[in-house]
Amino acid sequence: MRDNYAWAKRKEILVIGEYIDRAISGTKDKRPKFQRLISDASTRKFQLVIVWKLDRFARNRYDSAIYKAKLKKYGVKVVSVMENITDSPEGIISEGLLESMAEYYSANLSENTKRGKRETALKGHWNGGHLPYGYKVEKGKLVPDEKTAPIVRYLFEQYASGRAKADLIREMESKGIKSPNGNLLTYGSFNSVLRNPVYIGKGTFKGDIVEGMAVPLVDEETFKKVQAQIKLRSRAPAARKAKVEYLLSGKLYCGTCGEAMVGVSGTSKSKMIYHYYRCSHRKHPYRCPKKNEKKEDLEQFVVNKTLEYILEPDQIEYISERVVREYKKNFSEVQIHELESRLKKIEGELDRLVDTLSDAPKSVHGRIYAHIENLEVQRADTQEDLSKMKVAAGIGLSKEEVSAWLYKFTTGDINDDKFCHNIIDTFINSVYVYDDHIVIFYNIRSGMNVEKKRWPSLI
Repeated sequence: MRDNYAWAKRKEILVIGEYIDRAISGTKDKRPKFQRLISDASTRKFQLVIVWKLDRFARNRYDSAIYKAKLKKYGVKVVSVMENITDSPEGIISEGLLESMAEYYSANLSENTKRGKRETALKGHWNGGHLPYGYKVEKGKLVPDEKTAPIVRYLFEQYASGRAKADLIREMESKGIKSPNGNLLTYGSFNSVLRNPVYIGKGTFKGDIVEGMAVPLVDEETFKKVQAQIKLRSRAPAARKAKVEYLLSGKLYCGTCGEAMVGVSGTSKSKMIYHYYRCSHRKHPYRCPKKNEKKEDLEQFVVNKTLEYILEPDQIEYISERVVREYKKNFSEVQIHELESRLKKIEGELDRLVDTLSDAPKSVHGRIYAHIENLEVQRADTQEDLSKMKVAAGIGLSKEEVSAWLYKFTTGDINDDKFCHNIIDTFINSVYVYDDHIVIFYNIRSGMNVEKKRWPSLI
């Protein structure tokens, strides 16, 4: 954590929270804090997830791609403190391809699981996941939690009567009441409670209204009043400040001192807002002499040079071959066989422990049960990994398919931020900017390009 905080400080990034699953391997994507991170990302609470190394983020390249794709939908990027690339250049491009296919992969993987969960939900049973504040689970049903349910009722009643969110948040903080994840209450966590129909006993699953999902904590009249208050007090979208994304964040470095360059903005005397990149050592006490760089000029220059250098026929041919090779290495019959062998070994150990119970003295039964429980978790994780591996290996990739995917980048709009973001995220490893030239490192072996700058640096 010390390295993460030091990295954030150098880049002038405000850290607003930590998500730590202690003593739980990164190979298990059911980590509770990790799942909370994915959930919180949907509320736009943060823009970056900082990890020490990328293998701490996800269990394998498949999950890394799936979860990064989810975070991207919410405008959140994953950055590593200790490494610029995951394992191999082709691996990053392969992961970019997986991210673009993530929705298709997920649909293939979870079709049967979703069907089972839907049946469970329609029976009024809790499917698991994040537990709504104010509830606990008993016999598969959501029932009021004696300690927190009164708080939920109080919040609904007070907000329906006209009290401001800020006032209620301050009151909760003064009483030491925090959000379900243990953090201070925010407008996001407050809104997630007030808008959730589970508090009137209703839930939704894939568009279906599920009656009897929970014991209601508030009546429908109060819930409707709260929704009316939320609508009345919400600001018009046009009145909200436009959010600017610095596309090279985490990949841009000062050529003079080697430190990261960060995105900043300023307002001129004529009230015009302008955006630029600044060396993080420009401020006292370091005083790096590197001049600031205009955001739009630098980003468009990097994207244009990438299109010229990387996405030309010979390079596309080379990249396609390497990506297919990388894909086959990650998702093959060999990996499937290894997982099947691991699963067979776990099940054999479970059978042995169950047979042992009948002859073992009662004094050791607790330890045996604990071991069985641990193995059950391992078996569930391995079964899920095996399902994912079979889906990925079954889909497969050909050189022609990868080439077609790469050629799509050549027809994009250079003025479209989403297009530029995809180019930079997939193909750029790092960029070093000097006052007179730029060095671009790409995610292919020996991929480096030195270009003379064609615009002046700022003061």
